[in-house]
Amino acid sequence: MKRFRAVIAKEFRHLLRDPRSLAIVFAMPLVQIFIFGYAISFDLEDIPMAAVDFDRSQPSAELVRIFARSGVFVLKPLGGEGGLEDAERALRSGAVKQVLIIPPDYAERIREGRTADVGLLIDGSDSNVAVRVFQHSEILLQRHATGLLGAGEVFRVGTKVYFNPESKSVFFFMPGLVAVILLMISALITSSSISRERETGSVELLFISPLRSAEIVVGKTLPYVLVALAVGGFILLFSHFWFGVPFRGNFIILLVFALLYVLAGLSFGILVSTVASTQRTAVLGSLLATLLPSILLSGFTFPLDSLSPVLRGLSLAIPATHFLRIIRGVVVKGAELRHFLAEGLFLAGLSVLLLGLAAAKFAALRRRR
Repeated sequence: MKRFRAVIAKEFRHLLRDPRSLAIVFAMPLVQIFIFGYAISFDLEDIPMAAVDFDRSQPSAELVRIFARSGVFVLKPLGGEGGLEDAERALRSGAVKQVLIIPPDYAERIREGRTADVGLLIDGSDSNVAVRVFQHSEILLQRHATGLLGAGEVFRVGTKVYFNPESKSVFFFMPGLVAVILLMISALITSSSISRERETGSVELLFISPLRSAEIVVGKTLPYVLVALAVGGFILLFSHFWFGVPFRGNFIILLVFALLYVLAGLSFGILVSTVASTQRTAVLGSLLATLLPSILLSGFTFPLDSLSPVLRGLSLAIPATHFLRIIRGVVVKGAELRHFLAEGLFLAGLSVLLLGLAAAKFAALRRRR
């Protein structure tokens, strides 16, 4: 027992000598508790929708106002002429989740007590959200029908689900899984790079080398780009041929954005590596900063509309949030480059910023030696 107690005491001393790792171990479940217990709700609010009103009458305007005042939907204007083509473009770009179509004879049918046709175009790329969007719309139409005088069926609803008419959840999760795994792998494979050299002592050779700090950081980052992109391509190919996930967009567009995304993840891993003193701390820090936010706050698991306003704002700083829109838009919807210019600029700026911070931190380490 004396020898056994000595081993236990030794391990406890090792834990106390690395307080950063210990803090990360306790911080990870604490963050999960706050996110799951306080901030996340499965209720959808402020769902963006648009309306195409071919009737332009008082009854049709009242129907649009019912949706706008429901507290569930937020009415968004359509660009161009506001027709069906513009509505489809808005669905493809992700600007709206639903479009309400009101035919030109709507008011006439309501006044005569006949059944009025109403159309719903729904973005089905996320099957769970699409079902709830339709359910909310159906409830609003039923309530409005109850308030109208007349016999028989008031509304006949025609629904068209875009991009995923069979409501297969794998169409939504597989592209999102690529985004989460890419960021996690990118950060992990580089997070231990410099910290490993510091533990083995070989970092001293880098310190005295004629290479600039920026050259060392970029040189340690670029070899892993091909590895991360190969992993992402493998997942996409497997999901396409095994699960039948379609690829409706342009491969070159996705490759360009994936390159920016991977660079952001690798740059973050290098930055963590320059800060962490041990490989264990670097790996745990990378997991805490990439895996949890990417799964819980990026729109991968929960719709962004279900997050609290504070976390919804915080999600905009997470690279996976932007790349999820890109990869789901390109793969499932066939969206074009112009739909994701803002996301691409964010990823490019973030990559440059993180690489710059990593180079500055590494230069500071060299000066201290």
